[in-house]
Amino acid sequence: MTDYAMYAPNKKERSKYYALCIAGLAFVGWLFFDNLAAATALALCAIPLEKKWRSSLANTRRMQLAAQFKDMLFSLSASFQSGRHMAEAISEAKENLLEIFPENAPINVELEHMVRRMGAGGESERAVLFDFAKRSGSEDARNFADVYYTCLTTGGDLTGVVNRTAEVILEKMTIRREIETLVAQKKYESKLLTAVPIIILLYLRFGSPGYLEPLYTTATGLCVMGAALAALAVSFFWGGKIMEIEV
Repeated sequence: MTDYAMYAPNKKERSKYYALCIAGLAFVGWLFFDNLAAATALALCAIPLEKKWRSSLANTRRMQLAAQFKDMLFSLSASFQSGRHMAEAISEAKENLLEIFPENAPINVELEHMVRRMGAGGESERAVLFDFAKRSGSEDARNFADVYYTCLTTGGDLTGVVNRTAEVILEKMTIRREIETLVAQKKYESKLLTAVPIIILLYLRFGSPGYLEPLYTTATGLCVMGAALAALAVSFFWGGKIMEIEV
């Protein structure tokens, strides 16, 4: 079963990551230090950076699943209104969402697992829903599982609860999109400001190589370039961090 807190890339994805990351870091190392050893050392940073890359992919997949979970709730609500119980509603949701999302979409993979576990596996609806909520890392999924179990044991209005949960998720997604729109320009500006020093350095490197020679041939110059690269890296990661807004 998929653990959405982690992302396990396949061989092709890892090969592409290392090819691009090593090439990019080696180029930056050569550009800042004009030294093969420095370029090689910087290229090796691709290894510890893989953890951040995986974390970014896992976060993207969780957001994708959260968006698709909303459609699952709307399908469940329609099934409940037709008098279906949870197992039948999940089976119908699987068929409905296959018409909206590709077969390998996270929500379709999860629904396939749910149907199989409740059918051939004989597991309870509660166990399946709580397991999905735990692995997805979605607060909405956890709340839905809790509310479903409460309604199941107390005889609450399950259809109304599902509808309300879907509405709340939709509101949260709308707010998230508005925030993303507001910070999109700032993210672009942050990336541009990170690229400008590299572009300027590249221009000087080929346009006037003698101008930069003291920075590559003296200890003081190398320290300056190292400090500049460190400051550039800190500003890049810090800029991305402060613009991560959870809804």
